[in-house]
Amino acid sequence: MAQPAEVANCADTLRVHSHLKSARVTFLIATNPRPFSPPGSGLRSSAAYWAPCLAMTLLSFISLMDRSILGILSPLILGDLGLTGSQYGTALLVFSICYMLANPVWGWLMDRWGLFTATAVAVAIWSLASGAHAYVGGFLGLCLVRALLGFGEGATFPAGLKTVTETMPPEKRSFGLGVAYSGGSLGALITPLVVVPLAQRCGWRSTFQLSAMVGMAWIGGWLLLRGFGLYRTTAPNAPGAPGQPPPLPIPALHQTRSKWNRDLFATAVVYGLGAAPLAFGLNWAAIYLTRILHQPQSTVGYLLWLPPAGWEAGYLTWGWIADRRRKQALATGKLAAPSPGNLFILFAAGSLALGLIPFCTHLPFAAAITMALFFLVMFLSGGFVVIALAHGATTQPAENTGFLAGFSISGWSLTTGLLMPIVGKMFDYGAYAATFWLVAALPAAGVFLWWQLATRDPIPTSRFGSQV
Repeated sequence: MAQPAEVANCADTLRVHSHLKSARVTFLIATNPRPFSPPGSGLRSSAAYWAPCLAMTLLSFISLMDRSILGILSPLILGDLGLTGSQYGTALLVFSICYMLANPVWGWLMDRWGLFTATAVAVAIWSLASGAHAYVGGFLGLCLVRALLGFGEGATFPAGLKTVTETMPPEKRSFGLGVAYSGGSLGALITPLVVVPLAQRCGWRSTFQLSAMVGMAWIGGWLLLRGFGLYRTTAPNAPGAPGQPPPLPIPALHQTRSKWNRDLFATAVVYGLGAAPLAFGLNWAAIYLTRILHQPQSTVGYLLWLPPAGWEAGYLTWGWIADRRRKQALATGKLAAPSPGNLFILFAAGSLALGLIPFCTHLPFAAAITMALFFLVMFLSGGFVVIALAHGATTQPAENTGFLAGFSISGWSLTTGLLMPIVGKMFDYGAYAATFWLVAALPAAGVFLWWQLATRDPIPTSRFGSQV
C-alpha cells in the first residue's frame, strides 16, 4: 500500500506533466494557428470570404486606370496643350505630393471612420477629379486636377492592406494582398488597349469621362456589397473571431509599441525606393517609345501592356512565395518566418536591368527588347510592394495597418514625386542613359536603408499574423 508521501509525490508528478502538456499545446497553437473560417456555409460563405478582397482588386484596377491615362496619352495630350517634358514632370510631382500626403490621412480615417465609409468618399473624390481632366485647357488646370486625383487615390492601398488583414487568414494574407493589389497592374495592362483606340476615335478627353463613370459604378457595387451582407470587417485573428484560438499573451514590447517605430520607416523606405521603377515605367515608357524608338501612338497602345503584365505577375508570384515561406517556417516550429532581406537583394540586383534599355536602341526589335526589360523590372518591383507591406504588417499592431500602408505608400509617392521633374529635365536634355541608371539604382539604395533600419527581433506569428 502506497504511503502518503508517495501519493503526494505522484500527484506532484502528474501536475508537472499536466503543465508541460498544456504548455506544449499552447506552443502548437501559437505556431500553427487554426485556419479562419468565415461565418455561414456554402456559396454565401465563399462569397463572404472573397468578396472584400475582390472589391479591392477592382478598386486598385480603377485607381491605376485613372492615373495611367495621362501617361499613356502623354504624347498626344502634351502636344494638344502645348506642354514641355518639364511641365509634364511638374504635374506628376503635384500628383505625387498630394498622393503622399493623402495616404496616411486616409489610412488614419479608415482606422477611425471604418473602411466602408472612408473608401466610398475617397472614390467619389477621385472619380470627379478624373472626369475633370476632360475640361483642362493648360498647365495650371492640369496641375489642379492631378492634385485632386492624387488626394482621392491616396485611399487605394491603405484600403487594400486593411481589408486583407481584417478578412483573410494569416496563412493567406500575402497572396490575398497580391490579389487585392493586382487590380492596379491589371488596370495598367488593360488601359492602353482601351484608351488609345477610344482617344483616336473620340478624342483624349472622352477617356477621362469614361474613367469617371467607371469610378461611380464601383461605388454602386460597394453599396450593394454591404446591402447583401458580404461586407464585414471582423479581423480573423481578433479575440472571439470564428475558428480562432484565444489570444496568447504578447510581450510588453509589442503591447506598448509606438505607432512611430523603426520598422515603420524601414517598410516605407524599401517600398518607396524599391518600387520607384513602377512609376517610371507607367509615366515615361510611352514618351521613350515615341521620342527615341519612333513608335506611333497607335502602336504604343499595343506595347504598353507588357510592363504592367510583369507587375501583375510579380504581385501574384511573390505573394504566393511569401505565404509558402511562412508555412514552411510554421512546419518547422519557428515563431517567425525568414527575413525577406535575401529577396530584397535579389530584386535590387535584377532592377539594374533597367539601365540596359538605352543600349538596345539600335538593336533589331528594339521596342520588343525594351518592353521585355521593363517587364522584368516591374515584375521585381511588384515583389517589393507585396513583400515589403506583408512583412511590415507583421511588425505593427493590427489596429495600425491602415496607417502603415498609408505611410509606406507616402514614401513611394515622395520618392517618385521628387524623381519625376528630374526625369523630365533629363529627358528634355536627351540624357536617357543617365536617367535609366538613376532609376535602376534606387532599389539598391532602398534595400541598404531597410537593412539599417529594420529590427532583428523575431515577432511571433500568432500575434501579428502573416509572416513573409
